[in-house]
Amino acid sequence: MATVMLFLMGVVACIECVKYFTRKHTILEQQAFLARQISNLNSPEKESSSEVPVEVFSAAITTFESEK
Repeated sequence: MATVMLFLMGVVACIECVKYFTRKHTILEQQAFLARQISNLNSPEKESSSEVPVEVFSAAITTFESEK
């Protein structure tokens, strides 16, 4: 049981070390993400919706059922 506890403490220590060494990268990544969100909010053009219009969906169902 002590071996398992030591192993888990070692894993936690490794995770904390990785977190410490990558903190600058994490901060830069968060700033870039926030900048992208702000630029997307300020852009006047909106992305096209990925939803299928009702007319197209209805025509597809009609075509499919007429082939049966």
